[in-house]
Amino acid sequence: MEGTTNRSRTIRSRPEDIVLSSKSTPHSTTGTPSDKSDQGPSQLGRNTRKRIHIATIARNIFPTNVRPPAIAFIPPESDSRLTDTMQLACCLGLLQGSYEPEDMLDPATRNWLQITKNEPDERERLDNLATDVIRAFKRDEFKDANSVNEVLSLASVLEKDDFRHLLKEFYSGIDQSGLLDLHQLEGLANLIQSAKVGYIDSDDLIKVLLLLSTRLRDTHQPSTHHVYQLTMAVSHVLDAMADANVIGVDREKIHEPLSLYLDELKDSSDAYLVYQAAYAYQALLCVPDDESLRQATLRRGGKVMEGVSGLVSAVKGLDVYRFIEGLGKIQEGLSGAHDGVKSLGESGQRFSGKCAWYTALRGADALIAGEQFGDFRKLVCEAPCRYDAASNGKCASD
Repeated sequence: MEGTTNRSRTIRSRPEDIVLSSKSTPHSTTGTPSDKSDQGPSQLGRNTRKRIHIATIARNIFPTNVRPPAIAFIPPESDSRLTDTMQLACCLGLLQGSYEPEDMLDPATRNWLQITKNEPDERERLDNLATDVIRAFKRDEFKDANSVNEVLSLASVLEKDDFRHLLKEFYSGIDQSGLLDLHQLEGLANLIQSAKVGYIDSDDLIKVLLLLSTRLRDTHQPSTHHVYQLTMAVSHVLDAMADANVIGVDREKIHEPLSLYLDELKDSSDAYLVYQAAYAYQALLCVPDDESLRQATLRRGGKVMEGVSGLVSAVKGLDVYRFIEGLGKIQEGLSGAHDGVKSLGESGQRFSGKCAWYTALRGADALIAGEQFGDFRKLVCEAPCRYDAASNGKCASD
């Protein structure tokens, strides 16, 4: 994550919200010349090198974590028809959540929640309505963006059986379509992101990865839109696999071909595709293959693997300080990991090895999803890898 820099402006003072990179030395504001002409060429060069490592964020941007606004929700009457699927999703989400007296629920919502929790028949009715939505989606032969988005609104509140039926439907839709169905591809990627613990097992993720990586490698590269969408979907699957500590992915059938293909995408003229490929490549490095050498590499780079799954959970536990500390440990372990990971192709420049910015981005995503914007600001300002250029796949240890 690169800090915001300004190379054209001479920095004469150091405001409180300026963050110094660990790569730079503190820029003293005492005795700063008021005229550039007083500085020799070497002094100008040193000042410029210092300035490019200084990042600033305005004080009024995410200064602290704030409470989310009250939930805008119109509860239905008992046994009455619901207005739409989103209202059903809100109902189930409220029933599955746990709320404290000080939580910001409006009186009507709080009253509905108390009544409905004491009426098991109403709760069962709502669950059955969600199942009916899944069944209707499976019967629909024309699954456009609207129908996919509608069923995805229920993804995080579905019971396990319903969730898995929807997962199979998206998988089959992609597997059986001769032409790539982008709507179902996006649906599958978002569904995996919404999965609760225990809803998807390792074998599911490996099968989905094989399907998507095969479609990706079979896609004509000039079709950058399709390649981008497939690469992003692969990234979501790999993220889930890293979180679940999935290991033993078939090297010859999945890991190596996907790694080589992603590396080829670094030469694309599409900057968005290059970044997405670099991100997917980093995620793939966090999912070990079944080669015995990789197991030895993991032992040597243990600090790296600790950060991928354990540290993201630390963010979800509101411990951004431990997360930032862990990013430093990841960077410490990078050199050993780089020594142990053998390149799949010795010739030509490739994406770099494991980089801490991948884990930092995972953490940033979790903080934003949890509306911890003050902690997000802290991560942006203090992450040890905040100046690494993710778009070219490089990291500070390279």
